Amino acid sequence: MTTPDRTRRPDDSVRLRTPDQPSALPDWMLDPPPPRRTLGVRIAEGVAALPGAGTVRRRWWAWQGRRRLRDRYPNTVKVIAMLVSFVVSLALVLFIYALYSQA
Repeated sequence: MTTPDRTRRPDDSVRLRTPDQPSALPDWMLDPPPPRRTLGVRIAEGVAALPGAGTVRRRWWAWQGRRRLRDRYPNTVKVIAMLVSFVVSLALVLFIYALYSQA
């Protein structure tokens, strides 16, 4: 027994549910009640109503969206970090040498 081919051909039209047909969903799914305002939503709305909150929020978003130097110039930052670590290690060696030379 052969099964019919279920692949869609280019000349087949896609059948959508027309608005005239009733939906099988219950009424509470078609028109759901509004969501409850939780404690977190109430606190966020209260904080957002404070004067200057919008400015602080926009500055925070700008701070979060910035591109750091290590992202913009990765090789330059690596070279500078290598030089800084060399200077710090040299300073530590010279400091230890100065401590031992005093004795």
